[in-house]
Amino acid sequence: MSLVNHSSLTTSIPEPDYQFSQLENGLIVATLPMPWLHEVSVTVLVRSGSRFESEEESGIAHFLEHMLFKGTTKTPNPTKFHALIESMAADMNAATGHESNAFWISMPTEQLQTALREFCAMFTDPVFSDIETERSVILAEMRDEENEQGENTNSAVLSGRKFWPGHPLSRSILGLPEIIKNLTAEHLKSYMQRQYLAGNMAIAFCGPVDHETSKKLAFENLGKIAKGSSPTPAPPPPMAPGPHWEAVNDQDAQFCLTIGFRTYGYNSPEYYKVVALRRLLDDGFSSRLQANIREKNGLAYDVWAAYPAFFECGTLELGASVSPDNLETVFIALLDELKSAAENPPSEAEWQRLQTRWRASLITQLDRPSILIDRYVGDRLFGHQEPLSKAWDEAKKLDPSKLPIAVKELMRPENMVVVLIGPKARESLPRLETIFQQRSNPGVS
Repeated sequence: MSLVNHSSLTTSIPEPDYQFSQLENGLIVATLPMPWLHEVSVTVLVRSGSRFESEEESGIAHFLEHMLFKGTTKTPNPTKFHALIESMAADMNAATGHESNAFWISMPTEQLQTALREFCAMFTDPVFSDIETERSVILAEMRDEENEQGENTNSAVLSGRKFWPGHPLSRSILGLPEIIKNLTAEHLKSYMQRQYLAGNMAIAFCGPVDHETSKKLAFENLGKIAKGSSPTPAPPPPMAPGPHWEAVNDQDAQFCLTIGFRTYGYNSPEYYKVVALRRLLDDGFSSRLQANIREKNGLAYDVWAAYPAFFECGTLELGASVSPDNLETVFIALLDELKSAAENPPSEAEWQRLQTRWRASLITQLDRPSILIDRYVGDRLFGHQEPLSKAWDEAKKLDPSKLPIAVKELMRPENMVVVLIGPKARESLPRLETIFQQRSNPGVS
C-alpha cells in the first residue's frame, strides 16, 4: 500500500500576487508583494545579452554588466560606490545570459528609497571608470574556460558551434579575448544606448511593497530612460546534419562527457514534452540516469540531464564526469538510457513520482522571488509568459505512453553533438565514434 497521497496532482496551482504597469517611456513595472519578507529585492531586467551582439563586439554585453558597477556621476570611485550601497545593508549583483542582462539589489525596507536611487543611477549616470582594471578581471574570468593552449573548454560553447552555426548563440557569453582587449568606453556606451532602452527593460519589486509605491519609485529613477526597443534577434539557422563530435584536451583528472540534441525552445507547444523527458532521465536519485549509472553501477559520481532553452530553440543534454577507465562504459550506458527511453514509457509509479516532484517544484516557486521574476517579468520582455497555473495544466495534459515517440523524434543522430573534454580527449573521441557506429540501434534513431 502506497504511503503517498497523489490526489493533489489533479488540483490547480495558485498564482502569486503580482501586478504590472508600464511607464510612458515603455518601461515595465512589476510588483510581487510578499509582506511576510523582511527585505525588499529589486531587479532590473534588460532584453540584451549576447544574442544582441555582432560578431565584432562579442562579449560586450557581459563587459557592460561589469562596468555598470564601476560607479556613477555622483560617486565615480568604484570602491566608494560599493561602500555607499553596503552602508545601507544592501547587496547587489548581476548576471549576463544569451538573452538578457539582470541586475538586482536587496535591502532593508527602510532603505528602499535611498538605496534604489543609487542603484538605478548605474543605468542613468554611469561613468565607465577604470576600464583597464575591469578588462583584466574579465580576461582572468575567461581563462577559467581555457586549457593551457588557450582553447575554450566550455562544453556549451563547443557544442553550440555545431547547434547554432554562425549565430550569436554559438559564441561564449564572455566573448573572445582579442575583442575584449580592444573594447573601449565608447563601444560600451554605444551598445548601452542601443540596448538599454525603456522598451527593452523591466523593473520588478519583491517583498513588503505595494504597486503604487513601486510605480512611483520606478518613475522617479528610470522614467527618463529613452523610449524604444531593439529588433527581435534572428533565430539560428538549421544545424548541419550530425552526429557531430568535438574534443578538447584538458588537464583535469576526469573527462566531461556530454551528448546533446538540438530541440525546441520555451515558446514551443512541444516544450513540456522535453521538460518531461529531462525529468524522466534526471530528477532525484531514483530517476533513470541516477539510479542506473550512479546508484546501481557506481560508474560516475556526477551524472545529469539538462534542458537549456531559449526563446525558439534549445538543447536536451545528457552528461557525466567520468574517469578515463570508465569513459567507454559510461558512454554506452548513456546511449542505453536513450534506447530505453525510446522503448519504455514510464511506469505508473514512475510517472506519479515525476509529476509529484514536478508539481512541487512549481509550487515552491511561489516562495522564490528570483524565479518568479524570471517567469513573470523576464519572459514578458520576449512577449511570452507562462503562469504557474498554465505550466501545471500543460504538464498534466501529457500522455506518458507517448514519451517514447518524443524521444525518437528529438534524439536523432542528425540532431546530435557529442563533446568530450579532458585528458587526451582528442585521442579518446574516435573510439566513442566507433562504438556509436557499431551499435545498429543506439536508441536515438
